[in-house]
Amino acid sequence: MKIHHYFTLPLLVASLLIAGCGKEEISKAPMTKPEASTITVFHNAKVYTVNEKQPWAEAVVVDGNKIVYVGDNTGAKKYMGNGAKSYDLTGKTLMPGFVSAHDHLISSKWALGGVQLFDLNTMEEVLARVKQYAEDNPDLKVIRGIGWSAGKFGHDPLATELDKAVPDRPALLLDFTVHDGWLNTKAMEMAGVTKDTPDKLAGVTFWVRDKDGNPTGAAIEGQWFKPFVDIGAWQPEEMVNDSVDSYFTLAASSGKTTIQNTGILTPNLTDTHGGMEKDFETIVGMLHERELAGTLLLRVIPQPMLKSNTADPKRLAAFTKKMGEKYNSDMLRVQSIKIHPEGNWTAETAPFLAPYESGKMGTFNVPPELIAAQILEAAKLGLDCAVHSDSSGSAKAFIDGVVAAKEAGFTENRSAIHHATWLPKETRDRIIKYKIPVNATPSFTTDWSGTDDNAIRLLGQKRVDEMFGYYQNLYHAGVPVSIASDVPSTPASMQAPFYVMQVAATNVQPEDPNSKPFPPGRDVLTIAEAIRAHTIIPAWQLRMEDKIGSLEVGKLADLVVVDRNPLELKPTELADVKVLATMLDGKFTHNTGL
Repeated sequence: MKIHHYFTLPLLVASLLIAGCGKEEISKAPMTKPEASTITVFHNAKVYTVNEKQPWAEAVVVDGNKIVYVGDNTGAKKYMGNGAKSYDLTGKTLMPGFVSAHDHLISSKWALGGVQLFDLNTMEEVLARVKQYAEDNPDLKVIRGIGWSAGKFGHDPLATELDKAVPDRPALLLDFTVHDGWLNTKAMEMAGVTKDTPDKLAGVTFWVRDKDGNPTGAAIEGQWFKPFVDIGAWQPEEMVNDSVDSYFTLAASSGKTTIQNTGILTPNLTDTHGGMEKDFETIVGMLHERELAGTLLLRVIPQPMLKSNTADPKRLAAFTKKMGEKYNSDMLRVQSIKIHPEGNWTAETAPFLAPYESGKMGTFNVPPELIAAQILEAAKLGLDCAVHSDSSGSAKAFIDGVVAAKEAGFTENRSAIHHATWLPKETRDRIIKYKIPVNATPSFTTDWSGTDDNAIRLLGQKRVDEMFGYYQNLYHAGVPVSIASDVPSTPASMQAPFYVMQVAATNVQPEDPNSKPFPPGRDVLTIAEAIRAHTIIPAWQLRMEDKIGSLEVGKLADLVVVDRNPLELKPTELADVKVLATMLDGKFTHNTGL
């Protein structure tokens, strides 16, 4: 099936289709009626199928975990009675379950835990809240938190500053992107951090130091991983299970039914063939136990992560293939690799094709030749890659690697560029030419958390105008673009698909009354396009378009019931849509009382 099938906009007017859905049924009921006890009937609904051949219907019938009927109310009646469950939706809207191609829900709550600082703008406000949190939690051995921004402070934070709020216990606070850490003096002492402590990778993963070489408290791009373990903050079994229990439940309540977990977040990420692979195998095994017990609330596609310049791409591809042979069900499958090749552009460590305004040059933690090698070795084994790209340099390196793999004969490879925040026109043109899949995080290209000021200050207005936030334009150029929240690089409060869709349809943050489109004049997605970008398009990117992403006979029974028809709303109203029920594989994972 051609890619364009999944992102062209249906041409028929919604109201006419609803009115006519009883006159022409494309999805017919089977000749033999299944056992009624396995049947669930949803009727009197506005069914938005995201199936271009039959966009609207009145009823959907589920038999076990499969959809067996999509059509009008009259056709659905033959399935009712004799023990069948029947839900009269009284005009509510029924849609496919939402698919996220980029989240970190398996193991991320630990990173988002502690005192929340996202909404604060000054050092004084941050220290006051941290101090109050520490006083309110005297039994905590470690004070944790998340949400600070060096851009708001105007400088990298200092251990001595954090000491004013927490002088007596170790404290480690993550920035709003979860890339950088801020330690107090006690934490640095417990972790044995001194002038002689080496940086993981110069210019990418490092300690901010004073003129004498002493670490000052800011740990850039995962340099805080080992100290996090050393101060006793890492409790893997407890934290992973807590994250799955909390965030899978939250995701189900917002209508998500499938996630690609782009790298399992643990403090061992940079040790590819040691800690990362070991953690990955252990945690996926834990998910498999939930699958066998029937308690897995989402379909999960976990990815091992490459975040090292010394890893062996052939070895990582073989590890991923082996895991894929072991875990290859519709509920839990391993089929791709995450590549995280850079630091954070807000810390001036991500590699751009020209220097930052300050004159600094970012660099790669996974160099371009290793990116290309990993994509090729994965493609040889039938695996895709998802590449984190938050700079023009990483974008070019990824596109070079994908094009090389396609020219080597792997034309069906669906490796995707994720975030795609900074894309020069030449890179965008190549993405369009080769129809390279894109996954965007809409809030990353708005004014959220001072991103607008940081972008102009660090990279200049000219580059902002030329490169920043073009994913909607790519969608309109025919590229398969999906959208997702990227928890925990956005807070859990921003993970709901309707929230993400509103940002993509407005370029404005729903929770901030002062938010303005940034950069001004960029394309937005229509509501229908935003829905496709969170259903059928990511389903295609995850090679599950024949099973999920739309409501069609023969597909798996993943669906959501919402309190209003999103296609009848203004884009600014999307985040207010309430998910009343979520069904995964024919079973409710969330139900407020249909």
